[in-house]
Amino acid sequence: MMRDDEHSRGSKVYSHPSVKRALKEIEKRELHGSTLIVRIALNALGEVAVVSKAKKPQDLFDELNSCAMLLLRARPTSVLLANGIRFAIHRLKDKIDEGISVRELKEFSKSQTVEFFRTIEESVRKISEIGARRLSSGDVVLTHGYSSSVLAIVRKAREDGKKIKAVVTESRPEFEGRIVARQLVGIGVPTTLIIDSAVSHFIRDVDKVLVGAEAVAANGAIVNKVGTSTIASVAHESRVRVFAAASIYKFNPETMFGELIEIEERDPYLVVPRSEVRGLRKLEVRNIAFDVTPPEHIDLIITEIGVVPPQGVIMILKERRELPIVAMEPHSGV
Repeated sequence: MMRDDEHSRGSKVYSHPSVKRALKEIEKRELHGSTLIVRIALNALGEVAVVSKAKKPQDLFDELNSCAMLLLRARPTSVLLANGIRFAIHRLKDKIDEGISVRELKEFSKSQTVEFFRTIEESVRKISEIGARRLSSGDVVLTHGYSSSVLAIVRKAREDGKKIKAVVTESRPEFEGRIVARQLVGIGVPTTLIIDSAVSHFIRDVDKVLVGAEAVAANGAIVNKVGTSTIASVAHESRVRVFAAASIYKFNPETMFGELIEIEERDPYLVVPRSEVRGLRKLEVRNIAFDVTPPEHIDLIITEIGVVPPQGVIMILKERRELPIVAMEPHSGV
């Protein structure tokens, strides 16, 4: 989690109120789900474009690219955020190469936000339809962490008349599971809330494990809320199928070339109050936000283009050219 001075050091673009506001929103403890984070980040870029005083298209692009780098650092594990920003920046660069004016570039920048969100909303709708077909009436589904795609799948299954029950982990230390449990109960799903370490006990009552993903690697491994890997391992040993719901925009193209997905580490005082560790000089508290579940512990990945075995991720990354494989550095273009 970044401090205010870390954002502002050596970066004039941080003076944009929209960027500052977006960074604070993204870092809020209460904010869960990649889709909402991307919406906030791209809206901020659109606002920067509108108020920018840049006189040349390239100057506006450099300004937006610098802002994008700050927003990316706020959630380094979120591939949806990275791909959303790539989508916008890459297309802006294309427009500059076509000779677009500053005024036109500002309008185009704003429209990219709307277009990308339509794409993401449609992907969640399709994932819900495809995923709901994988659930049977009477299933008990276990989930861990917050995922809008998982909630959409269960909601669609309920709309289709299937009787689904849920087992939801608290998802410590930020307790996203409590939010998920409330939402599931709200749509009429009988739900049991458990502590994370009780999964091995309750897995005997579970038919399917259904989780989201913060990122998907080229080898089919998924990055999700810390604890997912342990749950998938327990499910694998218990012969319970594990499904991960993820848009293809969460597939990480850099991992095709051996790059590793950065695992975000958050405020350690979410784990234990600062007052309890004050004075304990040899005690280190760490709060890893995500872990990596190996592909052999995942049965299927549910995407908007269909269900994919983990081994099929690499083929999708090679085929989907709208996921630009580009590095982004301040003032360097794409």
